[in-house]
Amino acid sequence: MSTLDPSSADLTLLQDRQVAVLGFDAMGAAHALNLRDSGVDVWVGIDPDSRLAARAEVEGLPVALPEEAVARCDILLVPSLGHGDDGPRTVTRLVQEHSEPGDLVIVTTATAVHDGLLTVPEGVDLAMLRSIGSGDRVREEYLDGRGCPALVAVARDDSGAAWATLTAYAAAMGALRSGAVVTTIDRESIAMASAQDRIQRPLQEALESAFEDLTGRGVEPEVAYVALVHELKTQVDQIYAAGFATQHGPSGQSGDHQTVSSRREAAAGAHPLEHAGRRVRSMTSWLR
Repeated sequence: MSTLDPSSADLTLLQDRQVAVLGFDAMGAAHALNLRDSGVDVWVGIDPDSRLAARAEVEGLPVALPEEAVARCDILLVPSLGHGDDGPRTVTRLVQEHSEPGDLVIVTTATAVHDGLLTVPEGVDLAMLRSIGSGDRVREEYLDGRGCPALVAVARDDSGAAWATLTAYAAAMGALRSGAVVTTIDRESIAMASAQDRIQRPLQEALESAFEDLTGRGVEPEVAYVALVHELKTQVDQIYAAGFATQHGPSGQSGDHQTVSSRREAAAGAHPLEHAGRRVRSMTSWLR
């Protein structure tokens, strides 16, 4: 596992730069407030008459129309691209019309970049910082003196300084307090798409099918829901916090009958997914 080196983070790289955060959803708010509290000059790009703009102003953040914020700033954070192609295309247009060579665009998920829906003009850098945690968690961990780890990647480094700037940005966000795993745009996008196709969508279909089967056999809908959804969440929470061994015995393998003789033997024989889980959990302070 390759991670950003906290000792290489130079926050002075952000001293003379301004960051525009498009929108003010939970993740956008976390970025804007964490950066602001780290001494970074932040603008929120949003309709000044919107409710979210009012929330940003209550927090003491300056607000401007998206095109004005992008033109004013030289780092752009895109926390949410919305649904369909309109979001990425809108951001692409804003960057094409209002950015300059040497600017940096940071996305929080790689899909739109991987699919070619979000592009930047020549001379503009493009990177990803995906927090391992919700926006609320990112803010809470920062305020508690810790930080949410992140996945980071650079898709385009025309300036030659994209990695240095991204490292400084991750440090200002608080991510380097826990760690930032280095990946690529392609790998992150492939992983997320695979998770949706092989886990999330089939799981939803399986839950709906099982629910219909149970209610068809006379089981009360509420009882079916508890058995299918509530219990699933309980088990997933346990796996998220401590690994599959909480469900399948010390080796983490389904059908385990306590055949291993020690914790060390169990750890050595666990599936690689377990080993990756332990490394990620070691970075998430709320699960330690």
